[in-house]
Amino acid sequence: MPTRDGLNDCEHMLRTTTLDSFWARAPALLKIILIFLIGVLSGLGQSPFDLPILTLIGLGIVIWLDNKVALISHFKLGWTFGFGYFASTLAWITQPFLVDIWSTGWMAPFALTIMSSGLALFWGIAFVIAGGRHPLLLCVMLALAEFFRTYFLGGFPWALLGYVWIETPIYHLAAFVGPHGMTMLTLLLSSSIAFTPIKYSGSLVLCILFLPFLPVIEGPRAAEDAGKVRLVHPNVDQSKKWDPKFKEAIYQRHLKLSKSDNRVNLIVWPETSLNYPIAAARNEISVAANGSHVIVGYQHRENNNSIYNSLGILSPDGSLSSEYHKSKLVPFGEYLPFGTFLKKIGLRGLATSDEGGFSNGTGPEVFWVPSIGNIQPLICYEGIFPQFVGRANDRPDLLVLISNDAWFGEGQGIAQHFAQARARTIELGLPMVRVANRGITTVIDARGAFSEALDFDDRGALDLRVPPPLPPTFYAAYGEVVFSLVLLFVICVWLIISFQKSLLTRY
Repeated sequence: MPTRDGLNDCEHMLRTTTLDSFWARAPALLKIILIFLIGVLSGLGQSPFDLPILTLIGLGIVIWLDNKVALISHFKLGWTFGFGYFASTLAWITQPFLVDIWSTGWMAPFALTIMSSGLALFWGIAFVIAGGRHPLLLCVMLALAEFFRTYFLGGFPWALLGYVWIETPIYHLAAFVGPHGMTMLTLLLSSSIAFTPIKYSGSLVLCILFLPFLPVIEGPRAAEDAGKVRLVHPNVDQSKKWDPKFKEAIYQRHLKLSKSDNRVNLIVWPETSLNYPIAAARNEISVAANGSHVIVGYQHRENNNSIYNSLGILSPDGSLSSEYHKSKLVPFGEYLPFGTFLKKIGLRGLATSDEGGFSNGTGPEVFWVPSIGNIQPLICYEGIFPQFVGRANDRPDLLVLISNDAWFGEGQGIAQHFAQARARTIELGLPMVRVANRGITTVIDARGAFSEALDFDDRGALDLRVPPPLPPTFYAAYGEVVFSLVLLFVICVWLIISFQKSLLTRY
């Protein structure tokens, strides 16, 4: 069976006459369907399924296929696999369109298709550049593709390949190599499964299957005199959240959940939890807080009609001591790219105003809260960006992420959003207070572990003490240095192998 110029002498686990013969004779359409389905199954390595072995085997198959005369182009192979992977991992993005199903429900399949196919372009291009020359080169190109989609046009680092390890102890390596280093590790393991003798690849598969059963690695626990936070989890249905008929009842629910005889240092409300101007409600909120500081999420309008998705910190006397405006906005949800033009043809975002949506804040900030310490406020979507979280001028003691999550539906989106919050704590060695209207509300320690939590169906409040941070991790201090060095090392190995092959061919 002829092969492309690539790895010809070490294909073991996947090299069989039957597979080679089937792939050579299969109709092109059948190949496309199978590659797409392999991509879909590979997506099950992400939360809430957390089956990393499926991601590794799926990647191993397409890396192996890229070395074959497949009667299919490199781009089609990479793009189709990526399309299946992103269609599987991003299925939750249909949920926001189903909140008002009669008005926006028809957009749901188009949104998923456009988003998945667009992100798959990064993978298709990676396969083209690698050109079937060697699996190691393809691993490098795919790792770079994941890196570029983290930054390109503001970035969308959702469901990075390295995140399949978050529910296992393996992800604690991210404190050293970061999320992109974990992606590189995932790709190298996938290539190993495809191209090592079966006794080695089989052993690797068994080890990976065993990982979820290992004990959870916990960070330092909160001291008995550590600051205490009250997490308000109101569970407001998204279809009622902005309905004027429910406005006052929702506000009173938040006030009721904030009251307690048990004195706390900080009370945290979810994203956009206040549907009144903060100036009109701050005194009443502070009275309910009974001497505690309060973090409130709301919409803020400037005199020039700029609108911000904001987080404010209320002091016990009712004054607004600090205010943060969300910097990383959701495309088509909070702002409309090229909004001035598209608004003229009747297109607006799901949560945008007639003026064109929310305005951006100035970037990551750190605020001081008595008895708690320095906090970095984060609003929803901002928590998925490793280049944003923990990157303020001063290192925070605590990350505070407020979210709504009612947009995400009941399963996949909520689980993935929470998993990525845990990833940030592991990478940076920082604890996080996470409060979501209908998501997962809890305190995550500096190694990504948590105990008590309120989930999607719950309504109530949770009082927890804040665990301490760890010293800055290597990744927190040096960013993508390790990832860059690993890329250079793998490229050097590929060049050496290619040079040796060229010498053997010549002589």
